[in-house]
Amino acid sequence: MRRTYTNCLLSLALVLFSAIVHSAPDVALTQVQLAQVQVFRASTDLFIHRGEGGHAELAAKVQADLSKLRESMATLQAQPLTDSARLAMEQLQPPLAAFTALVEQTLAYNPSEPDLPWEFNFQYSKAQRELVAALEALEQQLLKGLAQPLPAADLRLQSLPAKVQYLAARYTARAYVGDIETLPEQQQHYLNQDIDVLAKQVDAELATLATELTGEQQQRLQRAQTRWKFIYSRLVGYNDNLVPLVVERHAAEMADQLLRLRAK
Repeated sequence: MRRTYTNCLLSLALVLFSAIVHSAPDVALTQVQLAQVQVFRASTDLFIHRGEGGHAELAAKVQADLSKLRESMATLQAQPLTDSARLAMEQLQPPLAAFTALVEQTLAYNPSEPDLPWEFNFQYSKAQRELVAALEALEQQLLKGLAQPLPAADLRLQSLPAKVQYLAARYTARAYVGDIETLPEQQQHYLNQDIDVLAKQVDAELATLATELTGEQQQRLQRAQTRWKFIYSRLVGYNDNLVPLVVERHAAEMADQLLRLRAK
């Protein structure tokens, strides 16, 4: 009887452990998705802080973005990751530290100076690119650890919020500090695409996503697309009549709507 009871407890423990391990990659994927959005949101708000006079409330918004980024990293650290994912997590720490340090240095730069140092755009784009690359490397390891591959719609939703927020970062950079550096030889990655090219790609992905969702999710996507239609023409025609605060507001809300859609 005692042996049977012990065996039952062991079996239950194994089932619970298996459930935790299999759910962990999905939790971690959500945090990686959030982290990528927060990187670009910190950039967006930093550029607005610089362009709109460096007010304290704008600086506080950037600091809040960094705090949320750190929270996502802390949640990731607490997950029971595979060895390969844990290694990717460790490799993420140096670019994370470099990015956050550069954001904070830029916040502290004298707002009375008309321009940032000439090397800023190069240094910032490099720090942002390396952090995003590290996050994507972790994301790939997490995707490999899933018990079942993500459905096409969920896989698309995994990256769309970051792309929308990145468009806002690129647009506000162009308006306030000059466009950040891209790598022309790596045009296949969205970070290096022109704003109008990426906007058209996101538009196509949204159209495809609309055919992959049903019911309430489709209705929620339609609400996000309403905001998209409002800023799409401004992104495609980004050289004309820049309206950074309008694009930032609608892009941020749309990215949040897409994040909630993925969470459902």
